Amino acid sequence: MSRFVKQSVLLVLTVAILALPILFWIAKPPSRSEPVEVVTKYLKLLYARDFSRAYQFISAADRQLKTRNDYVRERGPFDGFAHEVARKLSSFIEIQPVTQRIDGAQNRLRLALRLPDAEALSDLVLEWDENRLKALPQSEQKRILATLDRLARAEKLPMIEGEEEFILVREGSKWKVFLDWAAGVQVKFDTTLPANGGLAAQPTIKETIARSGDLFTIGFKVKNTGAGEVVTRIAHRVEPKEMAEYLDLVECALLLPVRLQPGEEQIYKSTYVVRGDLPDGTKSLNVTYEFKVEN
Repeated sequence: MSRFVKQSVLLVLTVAILALPILFWIAKPPSRSEPVEVVTKYLKLLYARDFSRAYQFISAADRQLKTRNDYVRERGPFDGFAHEVARKLSSFIEIQPVTQRIDGAQNRLRLALRLPDAEALSDLVLEWDENRLKALPQSEQKRILATLDRLARAEKLPMIEGEEEFILVREGSKWKVFLDWAAGVQVKFDTTLPANGGLAAQPTIKETIARSGDLFTIGFKVKNTGAGEVVTRIAHRVEPKEMAEYLDLVECALLLPVRLQPGEEQIYKSTYVVRGDLPDGTKSLNVTYEFKVEN
């Protein structure tokens, strides 16, 4: 994923945290501190892009619709020093309960959130470029972490503030975050290939479920099966056509021509976001990558 997309992803994630609805199902009177603690752990892991660990806090109903591997792959976790920086920033997240209202079998928890502004810190952290951050000498990495600590102590760390409601479900003795993926839109991926052959391509996942505001990444495995070099690119088609404007293609490596040598196979990634104004009742979108050979 490119530096621009990584920065955009983290910004979208920050905004998404402030726009994420959360709901509690209760089987018995809840501890008022326990739900706040669960949401706090979950959001800090999201901010740090530690999606593998965040997955354990998601409800069983949601996990039935998306495996841990798919969840992690679609979101693109940080690696190396970028992850360390994001984890450091996540430690500065401030969460305070505002209200907790019981309504039958549901418990609505409103929280006040203060999150480090990842975009405002881009210059300090090299535009969130994982490779550049990983290549820094240890002394420079320590300087960046120390700078973040110093800004936090001086209360000069740029922050984003807001209040939101969160959803949890009671599962046995534990609370889990309820994302209601079942209410999301199913996005299916397919390919069409040149009639003259010489190219094989397929999506790494054939379908996923996304809610409005969700940003996710999928890959296409492309192989040159011919005897000569191939230059290929794709035409991108979304159906129904009237819904195409609600699925934004943030980045796609295949929109520009790519070269493949005989027998060469590569995975090219595309990042999407489902727009927040997706019409209610939209259940599925079909995305087709039409591969074209240019030589």
